[in-house]
Amino acid sequence: MADLSRFDLTGKKALVTGSAGGIGKASAIAMAKAGADVAVIDLKEEMGRGTVEEIKALGRKSLFISCDVTNTDQVAAMVKQVVDEFGRLDIAFNNAGIAAGMDIPSTDDEALGIWKKVLDVDLHSVFYCCREEAKYMIPQKYGKIVNTASMSGTIVNNFPTTASGMVAYCTAKAGVKHLSKALAMEWVQYNICVNSISPGYIITPMTQFVVDNPDIMAHENLTTPMHRQGQPDEMAGGVLYLVSDAASFTTGCDLIMDGGHTVW
Repeated sequence: MADLSRFDLTGKKALVTGSAGGIGKASAIAMAKAGADVAVIDLKEEMGRGTVEEIKALGRKSLFISCDVTNTDQVAAMVKQVVDEFGRLDIAFNNAGIAAGMDIPSTDDEALGIWKKVLDVDLHSVFYCCREEAKYMIPQKYGKIVNTASMSGTIVNNFPTTASGMVAYCTAKAGVKHLSKALAMEWVQYNICVNSISPGYIITPMTQFVVDNPDIMAHENLTTPMHRQGQPDEMAGGVLYLVSDAASFTTGCDLIMDGGHTVW
């Protein structure tokens, strides 16, 4: 039988932002199944507390914390609360974000507000979370940080009608990839690994509009070599690898999980 002990997270303490549903929830539950205690961070309280109960049903500790990850004071308080509850922080999956949408030309005055909102949620918040998490990981000389980028940080999705929303989203996700690489180099001396994942088209509560629009669904599936949408559980395996000691020699990596979309 294969030795999978390096994937074991028994005793590890983790937090996952944006874990009320979708990729965040699937990854939080996967970590709990691997042995970790996991804090659920989100603004969707009812859904988030549901994730907490599923984690507790697995015999792990969990708590829900409502946090606006674009607010630096709330982020600092959130990470401190996790450490106060668990005693330490070993793993952080910074997954919270918003979709592109917003079909407004980039030259329109409204595009400035869209740009600021998407960059704030999808990029700036990742930096806010990383820096607070590292404050606790550096003294213990151990940490695993994973940030959610997107295949849209590698390619630009072939949806020109999404205009300024897609421009901001692609820019933000490319930023997350490079932010992760830069922080990986800064913190490697402290035995902190920083990586990112780049999902493709995944069915989550945030992308329900795709399910509801056959034309968009058909286009996404046509431009993906596997000709289908991905599922959150299919992303959780990559996250589990990156937060485990199986990835002890992996830092500054962007793991693309997109059904082959970026190959074309």
